Amino acid sequence: MPNYRRNYAGTCFFFTLVTHARRNIFVAESARQLLRESIERTRAERPWQTMAVVLLPDHLHMLWRLPDGDTDYSSRIAAMKKRFTRPFLASGETEAAVPQGQKRHRLRGVWQRRFWEHTIRDERELRMHLDYIPANPVKHGLVSRPADWEWSSFHRYVQIGAYEADWCGQVDLPGSVEYLGCE
Repeated sequence: MPNYRRNYAGTCFFFTLVTHARRNIFVAESARQLLRESIERTRAERPWQTMAVVLLPDHLHMLWRLPDGDTDYSSRIAAMKKRFTRPFLASGETEAAVPQGQKRHRLRGVWQRRFWEHTIRDERELRMHLDYIPANPVKHGLVSRPADWEWSSFHRYVQIGAYEADWCGQVDLPGSVEYLGCE
């Protein structure tokens, strides 16, 4: 196993969490609601500010600002995943097959074992990730413009005037990711 070390310096972080085997579990309203509840319960115990978020069928991206002096995002994400997984499976949903070694560590076939994080180091990176999040459903060919994707904080930013509703313009689908510099 690689000796990966996470960066816990800073206060602003970008995360990607992916379902196990990239299963499209978030197409179901019940799964989206369970995820929302797991995030809210975790945030109530260990606060953070969600600056941006987008939920796709098989993954989500989040941009968080953590409280000064508390950069333990790993335990927050672990708690969030656990709070989602238990009721998800208890509701009768199935999990993907996991290797025997992962079963020994009580890992379930709902989430990928790890998550991806990136520390936001400056305003340029912050802006880049704020733009990336609403553009992600377009990148994956799910919609032709960010405003058409329901499960995104983009709509909140449009309401406060930070983005225009037609930001990024119209994209010719399928699969085009070269859209007005919003890659």
